[in-house]
Amino acid sequence: MNTEPKPPVVFAKFTDKAILDEMGRLLYSILNIFAINGYQVKLFDNINFSELDKYGQLVPSMSNLTLVDTVPENTSHMLYLFDREDKSCSSHQWRKRIQIKFDIFSPYRITDPLFMPYPVHPLLSGADLPARLEKLRKNEKRLRIFFSGDIKGYTKNRIRYPNTKLPRLEVIGTILEQLGEKTIHVQDETALKRLFGGDFINSCVIVDTSRLWVDPKDWLPDLSKTDFFICPPGYCMPMCHNVIEAMAVGAIPIINYPEWFNPTLRHMENCIVFEDKKDLIKKIEDILGMSQQKVSEMRGKVIDYYENHLSSRKFISDIESRGENKITVLMITDKN
Repeated sequence: MNTEPKPPVVFAKFTDKAILDEMGRLLYSILNIFAINGYQVKLFDNINFSELDKYGQLVPSMSNLTLVDTVPENTSHMLYLFDREDKSCSSHQWRKRIQIKFDIFSPYRITDPLFMPYPVHPLLSGADLPARLEKLRKNEKRLRIFFSGDIKGYTKNRIRYPNTKLPRLEVIGTILEQLGEKTIHVQDETALKRLFGGDFINSCVIVDTSRLWVDPKDWLPDLSKTDFFICPPGYCMPMCHNVIEAMAVGAIPIINYPEWFNPTLRHMENCIVFEDKKDLIKKIEDILGMSQQKVSEMRGKVIDYYENHLSSRKFISDIESRGENKITVLMITDKN
């Protein structure tokens, strides 16, 4: 007799278009977080995937996911995942009802919402991510400070909470202009290939991916070989996949939006916070002179923060441990 417990089940039905935004990344991320944690995901087939961009089109082939065209009869053991509750589902009994919302700034006086942690990039996610991260965190460090990302067009941003942020192009431009010989600006494929075979522990290395392509399979291994990663804000909102991925492998973020994390990141504990151009250069100079003992101490706290607040396993644990039947989950999006 097969006595293995059946996997938990999520039934998902979305009726608004907001979940389809950002090239389908939002839809993929919320479904994937359940799928990689052992849930069977039953997604109601009312979405035209041909109209979605590349990440939304990954959904039908997601492991542990099936498309269904009816609401299951027996739902008492299932989680119900939705944006706007559908009448055909409201009369059913569910183990938990999980409503996805996007306005993180609205007051929630009756419910205590959960923030879904901003995820790693869809192409880097998977059920084996925790095992990969554990291995990568043990890699030898080759770089003290690293930035790799697109800076083309990031001349300004629309971020106003809780104050205006120094744009990405100004962050990287200031470093290139003012840090002098301590900066290494990688501008060709040959230099990029040599980068992680050398020792740049006393330098700040800048890679502009609008000029040089970094293969996704190399991204997390590259990040894991650096002590600090520069995390300038995006255009519409500060949060980017790279800050989450950096923290996941233990790279300490250099950041000017710590309050966008829940709980807030803390300077000299699990991040380095800078405000303006002058402060940015001072903080980088401090980092280049920082003792290895302090770097190792901060790295441990960054990894602890990721595991306790950003990992998919912690998010699922928070949902399952909630006593109430209905839970509001907030997702950070470009519209925030």
